[in-house]
Amino acid sequence: MSVTESLKDAVTYAALRAKLVWLTHQVHVHGETVTTLATTVDETAEQMQDASETMKALAVDAATTAEFADAALTMTGAKVAAGAYIAAADSAAAAADDAKTTVESDHGGIADAVDTSPVEMAEASFYTQR
Repeated sequence: MSVTESLKDAVTYAALRAKLVWLTHQVHVHGETVTTLATTVDETAEQMQDASETMKALAVDAATTAEFADAALTMTGAKVAAGAYIAAADSAAAAADDAKTTVESDHGGIADAVDTSPVEMAEASFYTQR
């Protein structure tokens, strides 16, 4: 099974764990990408604001300086939105980590026991507790 296939196709512990490892990694990578973009947007907004103030000091027309100031304001808004996205991505990453940890702690021992057993597993009904 490829890690990009549907999770509903993951019918074994090993396949589920591989999928969760991949998904967790993807969530972390996307969060890091957004953090980097937010930093870049913030730095660019500051440079646009500085350019606007420099142009004002050089008596550049108000329409031109206002456009730079508006661009800086828009970028600052984008940075604020990115901050909210980063917080959501961090929460998603923590939830993904928790899901992976839960699967490993709840089912990993069983998978290890099956993998190291000297005999083949019996039919599932053999293990039913009645």
